[in-house]
Amino acid sequence: MFGFFSFLLSVFLWGIALQWVGRLLFLFLKGAFHQLTGTEILQSFLFGFPLDLAFVSYFIVLSLILYWMGTSLQQRLSRILFILFGTLYMQVEIIVSLADAEMFSAWGSKFNRQALQYLYSPNEAAASSSEASWTGIIICWILFTVVFFRYLLKLSTGIVKTPKSAGQHLFTAGKSILTAAVLGIAIRGGFGNIPINQSVAVFSTKPAANMAAINSGWNFLYFVINKNETIHAETYHFSKIGGDDIFLNKYYSDTIVNTPLSHLEQPNVCIVIMESFSAYGSQFLTGHYNAMPFLDSLQQSGFSMKRAYASGDRTDKGLAAVLSGWHGQPWQSILHEPDKAAKLPSLAKLFNDKGYRSGFIYGGDLGFSNMRSYLFSAGFKSVLDQTDFNIAEVTSKWGAHDEWALKKLLNISNTAKEPFFHVLLTLSSHEPYDVPGGPYYTGEAPQKELLNSIGYTDFSIRRFMYEAEKNAWFKNTLFVFVADHGRDLGFPETQFDKSGHFHVPLFFYGPALHPYLRGVSYNEVASQCDIAETLNQGFLFNKVKYFDYSANLLDKGRRNLAVYLFNSGFGVVDENAEVVFHNQPGQLTFSRGNKNSCDSLLRVGQIMQYRQVVNYLKY
Repeated sequence: MFGFFSFLLSVFLWGIALQWVGRLLFLFLKGAFHQLTGTEILQSFLFGFPLDLAFVSYFIVLSLILYWMGTSLQQRLSRILFILFGTLYMQVEIIVSLADAEMFSAWGSKFNRQALQYLYSPNEAAASSSEASWTGIIICWILFTVVFFRYLLKLSTGIVKTPKSAGQHLFTAGKSILTAAVLGIAIRGGFGNIPINQSVAVFSTKPAANMAAINSGWNFLYFVINKNETIHAETYHFSKIGGDDIFLNKYYSDTIVNTPLSHLEQPNVCIVIMESFSAYGSQFLTGHYNAMPFLDSLQQSGFSMKRAYASGDRTDKGLAAVLSGWHGQPWQSILHEPDKAAKLPSLAKLFNDKGYRSGFIYGGDLGFSNMRSYLFSAGFKSVLDQTDFNIAEVTSKWGAHDEWALKKLLNISNTAKEPFFHVLLTLSSHEPYDVPGGPYYTGEAPQKELLNSIGYTDFSIRRFMYEAEKNAWFKNTLFVFVADHGRDLGFPETQFDKSGHFHVPLFFYGPALHPYLRGVSYNEVASQCDIAETLNQGFLFNKVKYFDYSANLLDKGRRNLAVYLFNSGFGVVDENAEVVFHNQPGQLTFSRGNKNSCDSLLRVGQIMQYRQVVNYLKY
């Protein structure tokens, strides 16, 4: 049925069809195609072909080896191995393409180093996948597995050919070697000095178009194989006109302003970091969804930053931002490398130096993303997670729900020697949003389950504050409420790389808050990272800036700016403008505001990203 070259051609066509089906699954399963025109969809196939060819060529080379084995050694074994390896190859492409569609919907990217960490934490990965379109995924997986497997069985008959003579055997070996050498060129991507990589498929300023073009299977294996790839800072050096220090000092000066945040001497501080609390769930902040009515009431009587932005898109990035003033880098969190994370500055160390008792509480597993390692190296004297809760309290897929974590915070604060510095990280508003009781949010919204879980945490905080007010320590306490990151709540401005995706609540509240700040709302742009330097200068009254790229929110002369970094790019926003830049293709993909403002913000973002990468490599 098959000759040598007809066999290879059939394998090639089978493999290419598999890649194209994978691309279609990525585009249509979660609706990424809605962001593209018909021309852009066709271009994703054209520009993605080099990676498609490279990925198919790997399997063709393996097929050549098995073909030769079938003509010279064990024919039956060769055919079985061909079917096994073909099935594995097929499953990688289909399953990863389906997973990429889900990841792009949630993160705005395909599989990457950040997603790789979830492979080491299957429980967390399962919890995070609760929003997946499982019915569609299973149907697509079964359908395309059956179709491609049937043809794979037919292909396998092509390698069971016994040569009639030694000369024919040598001729087959020669053809195989020559063909493998040609395919090696396709695998490498040509004769250039640099092997093929994802950038060859990048052709548009639209992330959805570029993600569609990048071959899912090739991309997956790239990150699995190159998980410890060497990072070169110059790859991220986009602004090379000089004068970076002078320019950046306009935005991040070393000026010390010890305007008091509190009217008390050494009051307690309690930071509550709230999982996935988008500002779009706040009626007070954005006027959209009324999912956090109690927190909105606190904001109105506290000191609120109405335009605050998270620096990253995951919880571990949010911890480094709030507690270390670290903006991050355009890939996974620095917490995944404990030796580097241990060198970050931290609020806990500053509070320890002032005689505070520091403690951190989380209802989940702090082993995830190396959070426990970071917290201890950051100086927290007490670190509690789900292992410190009763088994009956650990009812969420992530651990103990927020009502129990807040109760733990209450009990610890009741028995702690003052002054104390306590930090609580919530978890109930993380997928799968399986909160007890309710409903806590009854409106209609694309992310109703998320908003309902936010409402549950808001309800739990209200109950906590009611109980806390009954204790003596409460009147000496300043509370800081901030989200770890935002979410896409279905608006154009909340897409993964836009500023709305990173817009979060940030406010100070409590009896220890200085009276002149009560009921004050700033409309100026602020960063999640600014909490650190605000507490350093306005609360601990240190005379030296401790967090390089954190600004004191009480400094009237500060430049109101927020930088956020996501996988392979960054955004910068101020009062009048906004820019979004993607490292591949190295272009500005979105801007809002006049050209001069956008040009300045773009340069800030380029310098900041480069500085963060350089500092990361130094640690």
